[in-house]
Amino acid sequence: MMNQSDQPLEDIRVIRKLMEESSRFLSLSGLSGIIAGIAGLAGAWAAHLVIRGNTPYADWYLRPLAGGEAAAGTVLELFAAMAVVLVVAFTGAVILSARKAKKSGMHAWTPVTKRMLVSLLLPLAAGGLFILFTIKTVPASVTAASSLIFYGVAMMSAGKFTFGEIHWLGVLEVVTGLACLLLPQYTIIIWAVGFGVIHIFYGLFMHLRYRG
Repeated sequence: MMNQSDQPLEDIRVIRKLMEESSRFLSLSGLSGIIAGIAGLAGAWAAHLVIRGNTPYADWYLRPLAGGEAAAGTVLELFAAMAVVLVVAFTGAVILSARKAKKSGMHAWTPVTKRMLVSLLLPLAAGGLFILFTIKTVPASVTAASSLIFYGVAMMSAGKFTFGEIHWLGVLEVVTGLACLLLPQYTIIIWAVGFGVIHIFYGLFMHLRYRG
């Protein structure tokens, strides 16, 4: 039984919990991170197959993806592969987070959710446009690094409205993108680590820590 002296502390905990729930999206599912990571690994493997099949140069990572032989086909197939990865990852996040919110008795679509999505989508849109406008002129390694860096910035931006771990996920993605610039010969491997391996470990950590 709670003592009267403990009641103010309990009230403060309840108020703090309500304020946190009203200012942060707490229904993000760790399982969605695992799904995104698996999709990222599949996307990296698909990119490897596309580049190996369409690009005759051993140093392809130093050349623009939209330049040289079979360039149009390479870019189209890569964009198709990445689009599938994004759709799978985003769909998994929406479905699993909505299910977690329902189980917790919380609303998935709130003003905080909207602000989080805006913070997430603006850097992603900027990154997509940057890649679209530069894909013909910059090396493939720079294109890959840009996708990691802009994605990381998007995670850091969205992290203000959800779990703090999202911010650090973004930091890791930015660091991975910079590594891609420093080690261009390992572009595909680093890209797979950034979008695949890191996501899987992040998802496992979140699932175990927050039980969902």
